[in-house]
Amino acid sequence: MAQQTANRRESDRVPMGVESAMPWVPAPSSESAQPPKAKRGVLRKLVLALLVLIFLFGVWQIAKKLYDQAHAPLAPVIDRKG
Repeated sequence: MAQQTANRRESDRVPMGVESAMPWVPAPSSESAQPPKAKRGVLRKLVLALLVLIFLFGVWQIAKKLYDQAHAPLAPVIDRKG
């Protein structure tokens, strides 16, 4: 039985919750104790999505105006045919 425990890692031999048994392990840094910072990418993605929506709205308006102008000369013809 002693041979089996000798082959185990030292971290396996230390019971859970006994961090003081390994004094050579450094204490956790203050950075790891702080909550994670919010990602900057979220704001950038929201701005990009807003710009894309504005661009698509502009394209839709231009296409609608071009469609109306192209079909305006045909309106009297369509009205006569009924």
